[in-house]
Amino acid sequence: MPTFDGGHYFLTVLVPVKTDPIPAGSPFTSPVHALRKRLAMLPPAQQTPACCDGQSPFARNTRNHFARFVVIDDVAYNGRVTQNSLGLALQNALSKVKINLVVAQPQDHLSCPFLLFSVDFDAESGADSQRDSYLATLWNTMEAELREIFTHCVGFDGVNDEASFAKYIARCQIETTMPFNDYYVDLDATVKSLPVWPVDKNLIPAGAGAVVIVLGLIIFCFMSGMSGLIVMLLGAAVLAGGLWMAYASILAAGAKPFPAAPDSNLPAVLKGLHLQRTFARFAIDKQMLAADPASAQKFHAAFGDFVAENQPDNLGVIINDRPDPNYRQTQKPGIIGI
Repeated sequence: MPTFDGGHYFLTVLVPVKTDPIPAGSPFTSPVHALRKRLAMLPPAQQTPACCDGQSPFARNTRNHFARFVVIDDVAYNGRVTQNSLGLALQNALSKVKINLVVAQPQDHLSCPFLLFSVDFDAESGADSQRDSYLATLWNTMEAELREIFTHCVGFDGVNDEASFAKYIARCQIETTMPFNDYYVDLDATVKSLPVWPVDKNLIPAGAGAVVIVLGLIIFCFMSGMSGLIVMLLGAAVLAGGLWMAYASILAAGAKPFPAAPDSNLPAVLKGLHLQRTFARFAIDKQMLAADPASAQKFHAAFGDFVAENQPDNLGVIINDRPDPNYRQTQKPGIIGI
């Protein structure tokens, strides 16, 4: 299930963009041009206090990890399908159907531009309910921006609330086949979750079981006087079935998502970034303490003050997937760097 892995849902959406001209004052403009203009005005993540005006609307809730909008005008042309010139000359000499390399080959094109919406967010499972609850949160935290963006897309006119928005996005969702998970996986938990013998002692490989069954059939057939052909056919059938079961079990194991890495949801990640930054500052400022027994007690007291002030176990108050704006002992969403 590549769409869900490691405690994160990787949503990929392709939405067709309108093509009819729209009025923009006195002149007319295209929907794709208006869409690009609106996306260019969307505030990005804040890298420094003065890097941009405003804050990304995706930072208004605590489920977003990464989000991206991309306008796709058309598919890329990779050039002609290569052919061997000598082989083609021989084929033209022997066949009535002649292939002329000068004639252009067919090319694929999109019927309209598409808006790619890709987002990685926290989820408990890959169920549709998890996706819909996230989209409802997204609508409740940035409805105005979503309307300004998707109004240029086909079929968005009927969206008027969080439920219709979730249904609209679900219609345009495509499978994510190569997710990017930026958090390490707990190796012990991952190995324990894989149904591979002998880690899971309750599972016997289907292929090995098929071999045992085939051997038993062969012995039974010989003892009962059956012909060698019947033995071969029965053995081949059972072995093929066992191999198919083994192949199916491997595919099922591969489709099982990895377990979530410890503290990999967004509130925990933000708290970790805050502690990393503040503790580095603490280590620099207090590096001369504990150089002798007289200052060791001061260092111990200073570390106690650091823990009391930064509260490592307190992720802050989260209400309806929104962070508490007054809680300062964590990094705010949508901020990159110091």
